[in-house]
Amino acid sequence: MKIYIKILLLIAYPLITYLVIDKTVVSALTGFALALFTISSVFIFERKGKPQTAVLDLSSVSDERITDFINYGFFAKVILPEFVVSEAKQLSKITGNKNIENNIKKIKKNDKVKISYKDYKDIKAVDFKIIRLAGQLNAKIITSDFNLKKIADIRGIKVVNISDLYECLKPIILPGYKISVFLSKEGKERNQAVGFLDDGTSVVAENGKAFIGKKVNLTITSMLQTSSNKMLFGQIRQDLSAEDDK
Repeated sequence: MKIYIKILLLIAYPLITYLVIDKTVVSALTGFALALFTISSVFIFERKGKPQTAVLDLSSVSDERITDFINYGFFAKVILPEFVVSEAKQLSKITGNKNIENNIKKIKKNDKVKISYKDYKDIKAVDFKIIRLAGQLNAKIITSDFNLKKIADIRGIKVVNISDLYECLKPIILPGYKISVFLSKEGKERNQAVGFLDDGTSVVAENGKAFIGKKVNLTITSMLQTSSNKMLFGQIRQDLSAEDDK
């Protein structure tokens, strides 16, 4: 609701009740109370109907799953702060990890993503800048950073953890399930090759050594859950790589 409409209501309601009901202070105060009730009701309705907004942090832009997350449409608007981009570029230079910069390029091309150039010179820590921005935008923070989540919770800012969300949404992989995976190295046993899913799950391809460096189609035969990771074992379908399987 525009500010001039609020002012008009605060003047009109008391005046109407004063003239229509009876010309007393009580009538005017009743009109004033009705104006406040109307303004607050409209405010609540506007807040509920407002599209959900999310702010990305460094951990989320470094996660290869973030583009899928954005495309799922959980949020109508996704904000990428410029100060997060700057921090990501610095991290990329220090670590030599080009995946972060590639992720940011993909994120910027997405129509749902808006770049925020707002900065807070009085705040040094990027995490606190993100919390300030999310608070001003009434937005949630997308992160997998546990420390940021703790601080945000204290400040009353809601957080969505990418890893937790994917745990809830990802399908249960059972024997017979078919997947595609890039085989990146040799396995421990003879003729085995190993690849990794986006969530870090190890995939062991039996008789896959000859396909290292390629993406293959696998049929899952068994699964092993360890204390730190989940391992899937599978057979290459028809001995064809996914790149050749048209």
